[in-house]
Amino acid sequence: MEKFEEARNRIIEQNTDSQTLIGMQQTVRRLLSVMYYYEKPMTLNDMMELLDMSKASMSIAVRELEEMGLVKKVSQKAQRRDLYQVEDDNYESFLKYYGYHWRKIIDRKTVSFHESILELTELLDQESLDDETTSKAEKDLAKLHAGLGYFEWLNRLIETFETEEIFDFIPKKDGFTQTGKDAK
Repeated sequence: MEKFEEARNRIIEQNTDSQTLIGMQQTVRRLLSVMYYYEKPMTLNDMMELLDMSKASMSIAVRELEEMGLVKKVSQKAQRRDLYQVEDDNYESFLKYYGYHWRKIIDRKTVSFHESILELTELLDQESLDDETTSKAEKDLAKLHAGLGYFEWLNRLIETFETEEIFDFIPKKDGFTQTGKDAK
């Protein structure tokens, strides 16, 4: 049993390290990995015990994962504390994580680009600009509009994630279940 726990801990660490690629904070990555490999709903106390971290840290990490859709509250009879279950489908986790973060960035950038477009448009309406400044402002304005087109394209890409249309173009790998065994 001890060798299994050592092996599992190594696997969890490897999984946690690989999630560095997707930009999660260490606490959140570790919690997600632990919940994924323990395969059962957990309370904040369970998480605290397994990760040796404070309840406040666990609560913040769970809230972040819940906001992304990677963890959800579940209920079990006779359990009075909140239980949390991790999204155990790797494909679904990927789609939710990137969709969530890309949308946040796109929304913020779209507002910023619209503000810049308004500012440059007002500047171009002034008669006091010299030809060189007018040319530069017009080029910048064109780039901002192209950027908005790019953000629109990214939103459509995210929609293919959310509707799972993406799998029409890039199918999931068939034949393996969550346990890693061939389903056929």
